[in-house]
Amino acid sequence: MRIGNLNLPNHLMLAPMAGITDFAYRHINRAHGAGLAFSEMLSAAGLTLRQRKTLALAARHPSEHPAAYQLFGADEERLASAAAVLGELGADLIDLNCGCPVRKVTKAGAGAALMKEPLLVHRLVAALRRATPLPLTVKIRAGWDASSLNAVEVARAAEEAGAEAIIVHPRTAAQGFSGRADWSIIGQVKEAVNVPVVGNGDVARPADVARMMAETGCDGVMIGRATLGNPWIFSQALALERGETPQEPRLSERRAVALRHFRLLAEGESTHAVLVNFRRCLMWYSRGLPGSGAFRAAVSRQGDLAELCGEMERFFDAVEREAA
Repeated sequence: MRIGNLNLPNHLMLAPMAGITDFAYRHINRAHGAGLAFSEMLSAAGLTLRQRKTLALAARHPSEHPAAYQLFGADEERLASAAAVLGELGADLIDLNCGCPVRKVTKAGAGAALMKEPLLVHRLVAALRRATPLPLTVKIRAGWDASSLNAVEVARAAEEAGAEAIIVHPRTAAQGFSGRADWSIIGQVKEAVNVPVVGNGDVARPADVARMMAETGCDGVMIGRATLGNPWIFSQALALERGETPQEPRLSERRAVALRHFRLLAEGESTHAVLVNFRRCLMWYSRGLPGSGAFRAAVSRQGDLAELCGEMERFFDAVEREAA
């Protein structure tokens, strides 16, 4: 898949998820087949001011290329300045968030609030286009609410201003993540613009990737919540497209990936941050395995990093003995 001058290894993408898609999470998912993995959304103001917390969220593994960053904001100058900072940090692609429905973001006029103002979206994308030569994408919703389904209008405005791909999550801002995503809206956007369109929403299984592409004509598929503890969804989807039978991960592979995730976290975060993040990751990686309920309860109470790793090893040892 090609976006602007950027050639991607495939058409599958990891969605930006606040508090989740840090550099370690992106690395794991890229290793399992994601052609592009987005950072969690970054404040344009925070980047412009070079705030420590925002710069920490922008951290990436040295091997992370292509590196995709998502910005949120509603001010042309700040977005332009933030794009320049991301260029310095080694970004390969920048996405403008026009889809986040969280009130903290929308009350400032950013995120999904931009769906109310197609002309402002045009100005913001144009400001980014003037500020950076990097490929630009825009992630949109179906609209603000059911009475204003204007994804096509916003997508056309973004394309006209210089966006080189449109990512569509076809729920309204009012829906949040409830209800069903209306994939027909992805198809409508695809028919309306001349740049690549990426579909997002309700991709829960590997087979959903091919189904979305067939139903909507979209060029790529972005996956979010279905990747939690399951980076294999990317390789499984690609296997299906090749006509192969997707392979479920072995227990030894689950253990190895969990350990790799821990080591990546330990490279770049404080002990407390590693503890918090790894606890959460273990709850995802253990989901559906025998004894996972008791394991998750034990993990949630664990406040020592060495003991947490010990809990993980004992859990996988027990599951492997039972499987044998």
